[in-house]
Amino acid sequence: MQFDQALLKTYRNLLQTTNLQKAYQEWLRVFRYLRTTLEQQLPDYRFQGSVNENGMDYAYFSFADSLLKEQGLKLVVVFVPERFQLEVWLSGVNRAAQCRWAARLSNCTPPMKQSENPACTDYLVRLAVEADLTDGEVVVQAVKQAAERLRAFLLLK
Repeated sequence: MQFDQALLKTYRNLLQTTNLQKAYQEWLRVFRYLRTTLEQQLPDYRFQGSVNENGMDYAYFSFADSLLKEQGLKLVVVFVPERFQLEVWLSGVNRAAQCRWAARLSNCTPPMKQSENPACTDYLVRLAVEADLTDGEVVVQAVKQAAERLRAFLLLK
């Protein structure tokens, strides 16, 4: 098996000439803090076991209360590295549940964005979180507000 020599060289160069490793570790510390603090502040929600990292495409954790779970839905806090953006997603617990809900969730209002193809995406509706990542409490409150907004949108359907 052959691997891309130029990409590996670039990665080595980044590790040797920047604080990439420490910067990534700090970002991960922020994201884990967010998950742990939300779990403490939202006792009616059940959180998945840990933060999942998806090859730097995005990292996420999910949670749901009894109503969301009964409906086959969950909320997902996502970090999208290419945009350096936190988002909260309303997602199905699987693609089948997501497709069942897709038709019912029409007309979401900006800044919420509805998936154009929920059979091929990991969300039904997503909402960007605007917060300074250096202030943990501000981030926690912004994520909670986004989650509440998505949940309220769902309850209108």
